[in-house]
Amino acid sequence: MTTTRPRPLAPQLTEKILLTGREYLRVSKDRSGRMKSTGQQHDENQRAADRFGITLLDPYAEAEAVSASRYARKDRDEFRALLEDLETGRFGADVLVLWESSRGSRRVGEWTTLLDLLEDRGILVHVTTHGRTYDPANPRDRRTLLEDAVDSEYESAKTALRIRRDVAANAAEGRPHGVCPFGLRAVHDARTGRLLTWEADPDKAPVIRELFERLRKGHSFKAITKDYAERGIANRKGSPFSHQHLRDMATKAAYAGYRVYKGELIEGTWEAIVPRDLYWDVQRILSEPGHQSSAPRPGRALHEFTGTMRCDVCGGPIGTVGTRGRPEYKCQKNGCLRIEKPAVDDVVRGVILAYLSRADVYEGLVRRSDSADVAEVTAELAQLRAELAEAESATPASVAEARMFARLIEETGAKVAEAETRLREMTTPGELVALMEPGADVAKRWEAAPVSARRKVAAMLLAPEILGEVRITRSPVRNHRVPVTERLVWRRNDG
Repeated sequence: MTTTRPRPLAPQLTEKILLTGREYLRVSKDRSGRMKSTGQQHDENQRAADRFGITLLDPYAEAEAVSASRYARKDRDEFRALLEDLETGRFGADVLVLWESSRGSRRVGEWTTLLDLLEDRGILVHVTTHGRTYDPANPRDRRTLLEDAVDSEYESAKTALRIRRDVAANAAEGRPHGVCPFGLRAVHDARTGRLLTWEADPDKAPVIRELFERLRKGHSFKAITKDYAERGIANRKGSPFSHQHLRDMATKAAYAGYRVYKGELIEGTWEAIVPRDLYWDVQRILSEPGHQSSAPRPGRALHEFTGTMRCDVCGGPIGTVGTRGRPEYKCQKNGCLRIEKPAVDDVVRGVILAYLSRADVYEGLVRRSDSADVAEVTAELAQLRAELAEAESATPASVAEARMFARLIEETGAKVAEAETRLREMTTPGELVALMEPGADVAKRWEAAPVSARRKVAAMLLAPEILGEVRITRSPVRNHRVPVTERLVWRRNDG
């Protein structure tokens, strides 16, 4: 049985009965213009308490602005403490003092719980803006307080609906929403202050364009982060950009002039600061399996052709080792062979540069696929990869369900592979041009490019359908040196 203490009379019905009270203070995120700070609420509550003979004790005051509606995303820690104190009998006062009833809650169910606890403990409720003290045990007072809760919840619902409609309408028109990204700046109506659109920030937009251009050329986030820090390029807070911050910016559709709403790209009202073809090139690069991890990879690329050659004996990968200060290539799977690395690099590099310097190759590579087609396939591939990841992480509840997921994984995996092939066929020429433009001066451009870009070019060209997969075999004469060219096998698909 709940223990209650003698119920005090409501002060407005008596001659200055001295009571104790505790306030619940909260500032909402409403923009009605009549919201008061917790300090202002307390001042008005104090004047009312003096008038009604209530001595205020320690308040429950939320530390930050937080909504009390059912649309709230943050918990109200002090409100939870208030309910716990009422349940356990630690409230320690005669009256709960609120600036207005909606400070307590804008949810009818939550408000009813509060009133039930107050009634069980024999505690009154004083609402300063009403100029009244209510008794939750009094049916008429309880009805008044519940009507306030219904009205507050209704107003919250109307506000939420209006906001959703405004957001949807703004999205349909391509109007900006949310925090203005670095590189853009907000444009407001001079008379009303209303946000009109975004525009390129002349000081910061070049930083964004450089980021996208360098990513397309094969520069790593790690290298760009370091370079930006050394050049003093900082974010809005004055801090150096982190790897993750640059990666997040590289995926923002706003830079290409798009508004995103519920996963859909809508033409924005602002001018793009990154060309659309450049934006989609970078999205495709970042969606590749090697780029999907958000964490920077350990170490750095040191060798141009690591990962592009294989052992012709066992088919294993070829890696780099150091022997008495001399770099060598070695079969990493079974140790089938070793060969001097510089000599191999000279031959492979020479073949690549000779190919890229040909006029017919240049003409063929500069013809690029339509960026809209690339965007469509890129989006399709991202969706398929998400579906595949979801299916792979699912926990089947039965054998039948496990078989269903296995079939789904197999089918989706095949679709991913097919989409990757289509995207590679559409974009390899354009990407190659972005990384290493062919022509007479390609050798100089090769030396000036970062190792990561050179490795990517090598991976694209040293493929069976282009120059051929490079395989290294054993020397045909045991314990006898032969020219490197005799130990390199170029496997091509000529058909």
